[in-house]
Amino acid sequence: MAKDVKLGLAEFHRYLDQTRRKVEVCYTEVEEVQKQFNDIFKRELEVWQERFSFCFPRLLAQRDEMPEAFRKHIAQVESEEQKRIRQEIAELENKIAENERRMDELLAGAQNTAEALRKANPKLNAREEQLKALIIQYEDEYARAFEELDSLDTFPLGWLTHFGKIRRLKRVQREAKKKQDEAALKMREVRQEWVDRVEKAGETQAELRQEWQTLSVATAQFKSELDQKVTAFDALAEQAAIQRVLEELPQTPKGLEGELGEAIHSLVEHNKIRWSYEEGLKAVAEALGLLKGIGEGIERFRRSVGTVLQEQRRHNLRAINIVVPASVVAINGIWPDLRTRIKDEKQIATRPVEFSRMVKQRLSDRLTDTVIQAYFNDQGEALNRATKAWN
Repeated sequence: MAKDVKLGLAEFHRYLDQTRRKVEVCYTEVEEVQKQFNDIFKRELEVWQERFSFCFPRLLAQRDEMPEAFRKHIAQVESEEQKRIRQEIAELENKIAENERRMDELLAGAQNTAEALRKANPKLNAREEQLKALIIQYEDEYARAFEELDSLDTFPLGWLTHFGKIRRLKRVQREAKKKQDEAALKMREVRQEWVDRVEKAGETQAELRQEWQTLSVATAQFKSELDQKVTAFDALAEQAAIQRVLEELPQTPKGLEGELGEAIHSLVEHNKIRWSYEEGLKAVAEALGLLKGIGEGIERFRRSVGTVLQEQRRHNLRAINIVVPASVVAINGIWPDLRTRIKDEKQIATRPVEFSRMVKQRLSDRLTDTVIQAYFNDQGEALNRATKAWN
């Protein structure tokens, strides 16, 4: 039974590095098992596909000649496939209806955008003409004031005699010029507003058109798939049923004889092989995922401990001891045990079910998410407790 282990900070840092290396070695060994499984599975799958290709058309043609129990089994699976296809038909109909509803909305949106632009045009035109008229009015006011000023200013001593009037006319000129500039600015804003509206309408139309086209293509595909399922419903259900029956057969049906019987018996044997390697490959993927996650977690924690170790050495802090909990020590005992069990990948390659069982017992069942979280939390808390001595 595992016990707590007391380690100095540098020793703990090395302990983490050694643990990470053990996990990496296990990961490499499992990768080798994966390669072996993949090679064998690929070969077995080719054999299985050859057997399946022989059995499928013959069973499809001779299903009514099969033993009664086998016929009933095929009929049951066919009923399940009919239900599945009906569900798919209903889902396709819903998708088509939803897409067509959205396409109608997009068309309406495009029409609304065009209508809004059309309605805005006369309003903005009228505003621009109004501003143009104001600009001309202010130009006239300025010109009249200028002419009157000119006549007053040229009169002998006019500037002195008509000082007050001249002052008023200059104020009129300034006001006319200011209002003219303001009207010109507003006219530029009106023109820019029209440009912005046109550009925005164009962008909106382009976006609506793109979405409409995407939906149109998808809807056409859905309709084609729907038409195929509706038109060939019986044939599709029967073919899917025969395929499922052959893929899922765990044993040769009783009373099945002749060339087809022998072929189906061979297929059943290869079904078992295929299933075993599918199970083995699934276990491999699960083991690799666990080992990778734990290995990366240990490495991140090791780097953190390395930073603490540098601070200890830089500031000449007192020595501390980290108490590694027994639960952590027990988990770290998994890695050498696992490596011992999988180091002969060629032998394991012929026992995928045994490998799957071992992965479940030694890794999956033991290293749950809760256990892994506690594994890292316990080590972090042990480090925190030890470093409190520096406070």
